[in-house]
Amino acid sequence: MADLSVTIAGLTLKNPVLPAAGPPVWNGEAMKACAAGGAGAIVSKTVSVRPAVVPTPNMAEIPGGFLNTELWSELPVEQFIEREYPLAKETGLPLIISIGYTAEEIAELAPRVRPFADALELSTHYIGDDPTPMVEAIRAAKAAVDVPVFVKLSPFRI
Repeated sequence: MADLSVTIAGLTLKNPVLPAAGPPVWNGEAMKACAAGGAGAIVSKTVSVRPAVVPTPNMAEIPGGFLNTELWSELPVEQFIEREYPLAKETGLPLIISIGYTAEEIAELAPRVRPFADALELSTHYIGDDPTPMVEAIRAAKAAVDVPVFVKLSPFRI
C-alpha cells in the first residue's frame, strides 16, 4: 500500500484527508467516526465563547452544491472540554481545534482548548473586505498557544 503520510507544520498525518469543521465533527463520537472512516487527522467543529443558535433550515442550495449555514457549534465549549475533545483524543490522531471568531474570543478560548489541541484552526467566514479582524485573531491565537495556527479560507466574501 502507498504511504500517504504527510507532515504539515510539524504534525504528522497518516494521510492528507481531514473532515471540515462542521456537521461531520459535531461531537466526540462523530469525530471518532471520522477517524474510523480513515481521516488522517481530526478537525473539530468550531466553538466560540457561547453556543450558536442554529438556524432552521441550516443547509442552503447554491450553484453546484450546498452551503452549511449552521454557524458554529450549538454545544457549549465547556462540553467540548469536558467530553468531546477527550473522546476525539482517543483516536490517536492529531486534533485540530477550530475556534472563533473575534480576537478577544480567540484570546479567551485558545488557552482553554490548548490541552487537547495539536493545532488550532481559525475561520475567515466573516471578514468581508477588511482583513484586519482576521489578522488580529491570528495574533491573539499565536500569543495564546504554542501550537500551529491554521486559517481556513472561505471561498465566499460574507
